[in-house]
Amino acid sequence: MATNLTPWVRNLDGDTEPLIMLGLFQAGSDQEIKKGEILKLSTTYFEPIEADEALGAVMAVANEEIKTGDRAGYYEVIVPRPGDVFRFELAAAAAIAIGDQYGYSTSQKVASGASNKHLTAVGQENYPVKQGHLSDGEIHDAGTTVRSIGYGLFTWVLADSYYAALVK
Repeated sequence: MATNLTPWVRNLDGDTEPLIMLGLFQAGSDQEIKKGEILKLSTTYFEPIEADEALGAVMAVANEEIKTGDRAGYYEVIVPRPGDVFRFELAAAAAIAIGDQYGYSTSQKVASGASNKHLTAVGQENYPVKQGHLSDGEIHDAGTTVRSIGYGLFTWVLADSYYAALVK
């Protein structure tokens, strides 16, 4: 079950806030949306993407919840820009390395096995600490094992972000 998350973490280029725009949505009784849902722009409105869907220049992230009873209309979406970092849960824990490609799995989760890769891993939270220089008497051994974690930090493949449609 999806929960209300704020997946935007930071921007690698120094922007301090995400790019928030208004996007058209159906009435809440037609399509409930959780904050943090990965979305696509269909022909007329934003909706959750399907698992492993091939998309281009139409993806965004819900920035607010749309509940049953809410009217159709414009609500906030986060438009992924160059350097924006998002935190998403993994469908299965993994030892993620920088540069690994991930795709959408299920509600607010991503997976490495997806055919359509929309995200690139940028986080080092699962890397060991800096190795000690044994030649300088630093005897601690951090090892070389990247541990498995249940979430990852990712940037967007810009060709898939709604941002690409805005800057044509």
